[in-house]
Amino acid sequence: MRSIFEENDVICVEVRGFQHDGLHLQARSQKYGKLLTVPSYLVKRRKQHFHHLENYGIDLILGCNGLIWVGERIEVTDDMVVDHKSEQDGIKADKNSFSPEDQERKYTPQQTRESVCRTANAIRVLSALGINITVEMIMETVDLSSSINVAIHEMLGAEFCVLVAEKEAVRRSMTKKK
Repeated sequence: MRSIFEENDVICVEVRGFQHDGLHLQARSQKYGKLLTVPSYLVKRRKQHFHHLENYGIDLILGCNGLIWVGERIEVTDDMVVDHKSEQDGIKADKNSFSPEDQERKYTPQQTRESVCRTANAIRVLSALGINITVEMIMETVDLSSSINVAIHEMLGAEFCVLVAEKEAVRRSMTKKK
């Protein structure tokens, strides 16, 4: 792990199992998602920061430090395997463990990849406009881009940013009238 990370790096991992000489951890790979950095003041502290967006089949982690993870939905299992064998018997690999070869063979559907990119671009647009980043705002922006058939790469253009800003202005004016 020291070859990949440095001391004091913040990581998010899942404990896949215990072994006599340590833990079997699984970290999220850049291959399966996007890690975005936004100004930390745009992400407010909430009760829930891990979100599963069922409509799109993706996971979203909003970090209060401004780091946001958008990635493919990973099914979490509670099955934890403890290696009870003695050291003399050797280490037997867990059947649920994921080797790098298994991860390479895993196929991510194009629709899921597009959802990850569309959501990441929605976050980039909200950040550029200085709008607080919440799951609701992200989903509104993604839905807006889908409803008007904006291509994923065109979401970062000026025209779409203007549409998002206008929609936010309307939303804020409606909130003040109440």
